[in-house]
Amino acid sequence: MSNENSGKKCIAIHLPNDLLDKINDYKATSGKSQSGLLIDLIEKGLGISHGNMVENKVLFFVKVRIDIAKMMKMGQKLQSGELDTSQIIMTFCDKEDPTVGMSFWQAGSQKDFEEVFDKHRVFYKEVLEIIPVITPMESMKLIMSKMQDH
Repeated sequence: MSNENSGKKCIAIHLPNDLLDKINDYKATSGKSQSGLLIDLIEKGLGISHGNMVENKVLFFVKVRIDIAKMMKMGQKLQSGELDTSQIIMTFCDKEDPTVGMSFWQAGSQKDFEEVFDKHRVFYKEVLEIIPVITPMESMKLIMSKMQDH
């Protein structure tokens, strides 16, 4: 499966069960998507710096309520790789209301984000928030700039 517009290709990886168990344990504690986590681990193994990955990306905080009736179908699409999670940096759920998921997404543009997010939207009962966000470093630069202007 290849998406020419994204510059990405889907690959299958056959892992030993013990390694898959370790990856799944790390995935559960980190909140990262499976594809995001595997990309991070491969980049780390190859010595590729992940620090610049956020540069030239638009970031979003997304808060949604999952549609429980569609949860199994969503899980199947996530497992098969049919549902693109490459833009999702990490996801956590509300302890008091586990149907509420909160994720950070990074995309090449607002349009790229919307195209991928729209395929997820069908599995949500409601979209509670989509907030454009910036990194702490970008925030500090903006704050310093505003302080100098005053």
